[in-house]
Amino acid sequence: MIRLADLPVEWQEDRLNFARGFITGSDEKPVIKLSFSYNFSECHSVQYADCASDHFLRGTFGDILLANSDWSEATSFCLPKSDKDYALVLAALCSRFSYFNTLLVHSSLIVYQGKGIIFTGKSGIGKTTQAELWNKYKGAEIVNGDKAFVREVDGKFFAYGLPWKGSSEYCLNKSAELVGIVALEQSNENCISTLENSVERLLPHIFLPHWDKLCLAKALDTFDSLIKNVPLWLLECRPDEEAVRVACEKIFR
Repeated sequence: MIRLADLPVEWQEDRLNFARGFITGSDEKPVIKLSFSYNFSECHSVQYADCASDHFLRGTFGDILLANSDWSEATSFCLPKSDKDYALVLAALCSRFSYFNTLLVHSSLIVYQGKGIIFTGKSGIGKTTQAELWNKYKGAEIVNGDKAFVREVDGKFFAYGLPWKGSSEYCLNKSAELVGIVALEQSNENCISTLENSVERLLPHIFLPHWDKLCLAKALDTFDSLIKNVPLWLLECRPDEEAVRVACEKIFR
């Protein structure tokens, strides 16, 4: 059993032992059962998956994932070699976690003074760089440099690390209450302001389960609550100490 976004997940250990840093001794009922199979069954020269499914997802390189109607059980048919080979598993998690007010955000996540801050933006904008600057100048802990789960619990939002980290080296099993989401934009001057057009700015960086209308609706409801209840900022910045100071003074004023 592992925990992701503080939700119990039954994880049939794959060959990479990928989620070992998230193992829990809990005997709770899992919200999703994930299993891995590396060979299809075969009968009379016909290959088939010996498991019931209501959902079928196919990856870019021909790997597939089968899941039941509410995504509480899923089987991945893939031999993973790196975290890039878990796209379908993440798709299953995003689908199931939508039932629990949880989103997956393309972002870096830090914890500073016990609170979580997310930096988001397009690839290459400097999400990990800003996290590293906060670590260098403020002693903030970098939880993940590429992805974070965000979950609403009793009217508050929390951010969580997860095993997948993209090209980043940072991957911790940590969580904290979310006090701000910072959209990044490169600039010659450091300036932070309230984020306008939050849907346009943030929605492209949310992993939405478009393949399931019910899950998509649930995810969009959570996103709507997120942008209404968590402070959102636009940080136009250089990669320097002043950018950290400007953002910190605004977020923690």
